[in-house]
Amino acid sequence: MDVRQLTYFLGVVTHGGFGRAASQLHVSQPALSQSVAALERDLGVPLLHRVPSGVRLTDAGRALVPHARQVLRELDAARAATRAVGEELTGQIDLALMPSQGVEPFASVMRRLVAVHPRLIVNAHASFVRDEAIELVRTGTCEMGLVGALATPYPAGIEVHTLGHQEMVLVVPEDSPLPGDRPLTARDLDGQRIVVSPPGSVMRQMADRLMGGSTMTVVVETAHRSAILPLVLAGVGVAVLSSAWESLAREAGARVCRLADPMQLQVDVIHRPTRLTPAAQALLTLVEKGPWPGDISVMDGSYR
Repeated sequence: MDVRQLTYFLGVVTHGGFGRAASQLHVSQPALSQSVAALERDLGVPLLHRVPSGVRLTDAGRALVPHARQVLRELDAARAATRAVGEELTGQIDLALMPSQGVEPFASVMRRLVAVHPRLIVNAHASFVRDEAIELVRTGTCEMGLVGALATPYPAGIEVHTLGHQEMVLVVPEDSPLPGDRPLTARDLDGQRIVVSPPGSVMRQMADRLMGGSTMTVVVETAHRSAILPLVLAGVGVAVLSSAWESLAREAGARVCRLADPMQLQVDVIHRPTRLTPAAQALLTLVEKGPWPGDISVMDGSYR
């Protein structure tokens, strides 16, 4: 087994077939096929099934993927570490990122990161629910994840660093008649139109909880989180969002109301229980420094 074989194997997996992988890796298809075949002979098991649409991983191939990615990541880290002696830290961090945490703490983390390590690159992979982020980390596609979800146990093989908590709040148009001097109950929201995300998200769970105790109606369901605040500002409806959005919502002209029975998101950094690359360790160090906007432990509890 060698680095080239692992690189070619992952290339076929990533691009879904030998032809596409050969084009992207700038190698002939016969050479690529021979390299993967040699890796299979060395391991004594088939790694890929060839199907009309491309390739499909065998169980052995699926087991190899995260280890192969980790090997190549470690080699990149070794190159970066030796080149960085006496120089700035370099490298790329593949990060699974959920929508609200992509606002905060990610924005504040990146501001600090570029100031301290300007040559590091973060490749953020969108994850709309926690399970998607866990899968990206578990398979080695991402080295780390920045997630926010209800405080429930993680599966084995995932290391967790809890950073803080974000509260689910109600974002409403500036001219909304809803009271802003106290937490809102479900009854306060009778007759309100609400913008929601698809089922499965914490935002939708909170919205469903509110709708269960009131006569609210869904006006828009969208997976595009970036569309939610503009819809509220346009007066289309109200929305439940993480407190990570609070500063942006207020600056844009919306009001942010607390809820009498809110959910809290636990904000975590996750990774596999392997040694982090220097780049990822640098990011983790900055993330853990906190505090971050939207963390309810540092919010003043004011209303607008």
